Amino acid sequence: MTGRMNRLLKGERKESLWFASGLFILAGIWQAMSLFFSPLVLPSPMETLESLLNLLTSGDSRRDFYVSAYRVLTALIAVIVVGTGIGVVSGFKPRLESLLKPVQDILIAIPPVALIMLVIFLFGSGSPQTIMVAGALVFPLIYGNTVAAVRTVDRDLLEMTGVFNVSGKVRLRDIYLPSVIFSSLPNILLAAGLMVRIVVMAEVIVGVTVGIGDALIIARVNLAAREIFAWMLVMVAVVLIIEGVLLYTIKKYLLRWQVQG
Repeated sequence: MTGRMNRLLKGERKESLWFASGLFILAGIWQAMSLFFSPLVLPSPMETLESLLNLLTSGDSRRDFYVSAYRVLTALIAVIVVGTGIGVVSGFKPRLESLLKPVQDILIAIPPVALIMLVIFLFGSGSPQTIMVAGALVFPLIYGNTVAAVRTVDRDLLEMTGVFNVSGKVRLRDIYLPSVIFSSLPNILLAAGLMVRIVVMAEVIVGVTVGIGDALIIARVNLAAREIFAWMLVMVAVVLIIEGVLLYTIKKYLLRWQVQG
């Protein structure tokens, strides 16, 4: 068991090394391209890092980041609660799943920009509209995964609980919920990374007055390419932390749990 765990961790370290190598290669390509373009179009990595440090020390930039982070967390918590709750019920009630299938398909098929424009026409511009759009676009991911998790519970285990007359409350607590949680964690982290991108895009299109999207609009008007690239680094770092570090940690604990089990 210990040997298997060591092999798994060794494999993870090799993946991290290749990931770091990929980052260095991209940085080298970026540096080489910046030599052939004006800094107004493509700033170098060092110039972008200098602008990033300025953002970190600016009170307005920190405010923009915190406001966007608040929108991301609000939309994410809302869609997790609603999507998981409806998904669990739909997993038990196929008729409800069929009833919601058109809504799910529409949200998957409709382009994000079109949905944002529709929300603007119907409800105007503002922070609630940004949160509404982000939640609607991520909802199918959380909802669909929850339905699948409920449907893929071990049937033999369910038959065993039926033989021993286990109550529905115990089944839900000890069988269905663990299955949904373990199946949903990676998708929730992916949804969080996706939510960052959607919220910033919605901020730019909706036209909020505070947030990363607003900072990007101001930088574009002022032809401040360094600030745009610096904000891009901020968003990349946030998404990598969510999808990389947290996902790696959860995978490690899940693997340890599986090995011990």
